[in-house]
Amino acid sequence: MKKIKFLLMAFVAMTLSAGFVACGDDDNDTQQSNFERYMSDVETQVKAKKAQSGNKKALLLVAFGSTWENAHKTFKNIVADYEGDAAFKSYDVYFAFTSAICINRSREGEHYASQDFYAPNYWLEAIGREKYEEVRVQSLHIIPGEEFLRLRDSYIKDFKNNIYGDLDNKYLEEGVKVFVGGPLMAEEEDVEAVASVLNNEFSKYVQNGNLMAFLGHGNPENKNYGNGNIRYNQLEEALQEKNSNFFVATVDQKDNLLEDLYDRMKQQNRPLQGVTITLHALMCIAGDHAHNDMSGIENEGDSWREFFVENGLKCEYDGNDANPANNCILKGLGDYASIRAIWKQHTKDAEEMFAEEEE
Repeated sequence: MKKIKFLLMAFVAMTLSAGFVACGDDDNDTQQSNFERYMSDVETQVKAKKAQSGNKKALLLVAFGSTWENAHKTFKNIVADYEGDAAFKSYDVYFAFTSAICINRSREGEHYASQDFYAPNYWLEAIGREKYEEVRVQSLHIIPGEEFLRLRDSYIKDFKNNIYGDLDNKYLEEGVKVFVGGPLMAEEEDVEAVASVLNNEFSKYVQNGNLMAFLGHGNPENKNYGNGNIRYNQLEEALQEKNSNFFVATVDQKDNLLEDLYDRMKQQNRPLQGVTITLHALMCIAGDHAHNDMSGIENEGDSWREFFVENGLKCEYDGNDANPANNCILKGLGDYASIRAIWKQHTKDAEEMFAEEEE
C-alpha cells in the first residue's frame, strides 16, 4: 500500500510540473528536474522571508496571470497594498499564477522583462515545509469560475492531503489552519458592492446618453464551473439600476458576447449613432484581452472598439494610455483601491477550510 501511495505521489508531482516544460518535451527526467528546480527556488524565497520576518502566518495571493508589463505593475501594487495594510502585518505575503501559459511566457520575457512566477502548489508546499501556523489563500479572480475552483478544489486540497508525502501529518491535521478568500464576486451580495464601486468610479462616462461597457472573461457553458457566469448578468442588472447606460459582456460566455451586448443596447430603443462608448476590462488586470479583444492595439480588425466604431458609435483610442481623450481605459480592476478593498475584506472574512478525509 505504501509503495502504491508513493508511486501515485510521484506521478502527480511529474504531472503538475509538466505544465512548466516547453511544448513537445516528453522527457520525464527533464520534467522532474524542472519540478525540483522550481520547488527549490520557491522554498529558498519562503525560507528567507520567514527567517527575516519571524511571522507565523502566510498569505498567498493567487491570480490567473499575465505577460503584459502594465499588468505586472498592477500585481505588484496589489501585493504592496496587502503588505502595507495593518490587518496583514503579521503575514508573510506571497504571490502565484494559476496559468501555466502565463508562467512560461513570463520566463521568456514576452511583453515583460524575464521573471519567474510559480503555480500555487509550489508556494503551498514551501509554506508547509516552513510550518506556518496559519495560511490564507486569496483568489484575485473575478467570479467563482474555472480558475478559482481549480485553486480551491485542487491546489489547496492537494496541500491539505499532503500530496507529495513530505509534510508532517500532525502539522496538517492539528498544526495549520488554512483559510480561503473567494473571488471578487464570490457571492451575490458581492455584486452590489462591486456595482457601487464601478458606479462611483465611472459615472462620469455614462452622462448625457453616453455608454460604458465592461469586458469580462467568462467560462464556456459546456463545463461545470459552478455557474459563475451568472455574476456578469447580475452585475449588469445592478449597474443598470444605477444608470441604464452601463453594460457588461464577456469574451467567453454563451449569449453574453459582443454581439449580444450590442443587441441589448439596441433593445433600449435609443439612437446609437454618434454616441460615445467607453470600454474597460472587468478583470484583475489589463492584459491580453484588454489590449487585443477590447482595444485592438495589437489585433486590428477584431476588437470591441472597432466593432462599435463600425456601427456608428464613437470610441477613440490612439495607443497612448495617458491620453484622457481615449475611450479604452487600459487598467484592471486591481488598479482601484476601492476594488482591492473588497478582495481584502474577503481575505479577512475567509472561513477555515478542511480537506475531506477519504474513506
